[in-house]
Amino acid sequence: MDMMHTDKLARDLVRLLADLSGLYGQMALHMRHKLDAMKQADTDRVASLTAHEMALAEKVRQREGLRRQLTRRIVEALGIVQPEDRPLRLVELAEHLPEPARSQVLSVAAGLRERLGEIRKLQDTTKLITERMLEHIASVVEAMTSSVIGGETYARSGVSQPSRAPHIFEAVG
Repeated sequence: MDMMHTDKLARDLVRLLADLSGLYGQMALHMRHKLDAMKQADTDRVASLTAHEMALAEKVRQREGLRRQLTRRIVEALGIVQPEDRPLRLVELAEHLPEPARSQVLSVAAGLRERLGEIRKLQDTTKLITERMLEHIASVVEAMTSSVIGGETYARSGVSQPSRAPHIFEAVG
């Protein structure tokens, strides 16, 4: 293929990578808002934001497919031997491109890498919060359904004594 076709493919790749970076930026924003909603225990907002995240994730999945196709076409056009044990990294691809495409790919790849790092941190935080919430809910359910009725209380004299409080589900009928 001629160099003009390769340049066009490289420009398309740069635009696609910038688009991906923007989608990941939107996803990060939704994730931050979802963390705020979790702090406020706003389940409707969490559900809504999760639905938006899923829609963005689908767009990202589609763009990633296009990115792989474009990258494969550029690799073929330049005659690059691709490693068999792993995919070709964008930095490695950029080494084979002429300027200004090389700089553009490296720049947008760096921005994309930064966005992905932000997404990973937000995912880790969300996962940790979710695990803690589930642990808390499990302990509440355990307390509400335990066979121990009431536990212990203190009498007026200060002596510990078994409680005569009904089981939580017995109390509500």
